[in-house]
Amino acid sequence: METNFSEKGYIVIRNAINLNLFKSIQNEIYSHLRIRDKNQNKKYDSFCKKVNNLRINEWDFTKPIFELLHHKKYLENIFLEKKLFNLVSNILGRDLAYCSDPGANLNLPKKSDPKKNYFFKGWHQEIWSGASPSTLQFWTPLVQKNSRSGQIELIESSHKWGHIPHNNRQPIKLPKKIKTKKLNLDYGDVIIFSTLLVHRSVETNFPRLALPCLIKNFKNREYSFETNRNFQIFSYSEMTKIERILGNHYLSPFRINNLDEN
Repeated sequence: METNFSEKGYIVIRNAINLNLFKSIQNEIYSHLRIRDKNQNKKYDSFCKKVNNLRINEWDFTKPIFELLHHKKYLENIFLEKKLFNLVSNILGRDLAYCSDPGANLNLPKKSDPKKNYFFKGWHQEIWSGASPSTLQFWTPLVQKNSRSGQIELIESSHKWGHIPHNNRQPIKLPKKIKTKKLNLDYGDVIIFSTLLVHRSVETNFPRLALPCLIKNFKNREYSFETNRNFQIFSYSEMTKIERILGNHYLSPFRINNLDEN
C-alpha cells in the first residue's frame, strides 16, 4: 500500500474506523447540535434542517464540533485505529501529531461557489495553505446522506508535478489530459493523501459534514507555515520515548532514582 501511495499520491482505507467509535463520534455531534431522534435517518433529516437554515457562517458552525472531538480525544482515538496508524506510521514514522486547529468542514447543496463558500474548493494543493510536502492530509465523512452524494475529486499522481503555480487560489495551468477519481467513502472509510496532490470539492446533493486533518512527523524539520499552527502529539517512537525518559538534550545517565553513589 505504501508503494501505491508513492505512485498515486493517495490511499483509501476501508473500515479504518471501527463502528463503535464512529457511532460514539456521531452521537457526540448530534448531541452537541441538540438532535435527539432515536432513528438514525431522522437524525440526519434533523441535521439537514439545521444546516439548511443556518444563521451563522459555516466556519462558526463547524469550529465547536471540531474542538469537541479534539478535547474529548476522539481525534486521537481515530488516528490510533490499527489500520490507519500502521499505514501512517509506515510512511511517516512513529513520532506523529495531528493539526488541532479547527478543521471540520460543511458542504451544502447550491453553495458550490468557492467565492461564497469557504469550504467548497476548486482544484488546489494543500501546500498552498502552508502545509509541508512531508505532511499527510487525512479526510473522512462524519455526517452524510450516502457515499454517492458528492465528496472529493482527485487528479491521480498529480503529487509528482510539484508545486503548481496559482493565482487567487486557482491553478494558472493544468495539463490537458488528466486522470481523475471521485471518492465514495462510507462511514468509517478514510483517505490519506499527499499535500501536493491536486484535488477539489464535488458538488453535493445533500448536506455533508466531513473531517479533514493534517498529520505529520513532529520531528521533521519545518519548511512551511506549519510552525504557525497547533499540533497535538499522539504517538512517540521508541527512540523518542528514551529521550523523554532521560529528560534533557544531554541525555544524562544520572537520572536513576536512589542511584548508589558507591
